[in-house]
Amino acid sequence: MTEEQKQAYTRRITQANKTQLVTILYEMTADYMKDAKKAIEGGDGAETDRQIQLAQGCVDQLIHGLDMKVEISQNLLQLYLFAKQELIKAVTDHDPVHFDNAGIVINGLHETYLKLEKMDDSKPEMENTQSVVAGMTYGQSGLNETIADPDANRGFKA
Repeated sequence: MTEEQKQAYTRRITQANKTQLVTILYEMTADYMKDAKKAIEGGDGAETDRQIQLAQGCVDQLIHGLDMKVEISQNLLQLYLFAKQELIKAVTDHDPVHFDNAGIVINGLHETYLKLEKMDDSKPEMENTQSVVAGMTYGQSGLNETIADPDANRGFKA
């Protein structure tokens, strides 16, 4: 994942509600799996393992975020465990087919959560964060970002 992608995810996380946070985790998992697959194809075992660990960390966050009192959580847990098994197999086998198998689950759930996002109008989870405004500059083709209140206190309210 590039630094630009990390910054974009960070900005999105600060403005996300619960549903959007899950969607972001799916996207991050897919990005890490894509990077791991490239590393396998490039023959870089150390980078492959690192990217797989990052993807597994995202899946772990999805698992830990489940409310097991809710019936659908049992089904989601089974899907997440399957994806995690495939990532473990990818570590041991260094075979890109395991990313395809895990990707089917992650991408399918990602599409579902994108639809759920449209129905969720709840407030962002993080309060007291800086607003980021993006727009085109006059006569330029680049994208500029401006922080609305640079002196405001950031992060969670204590």
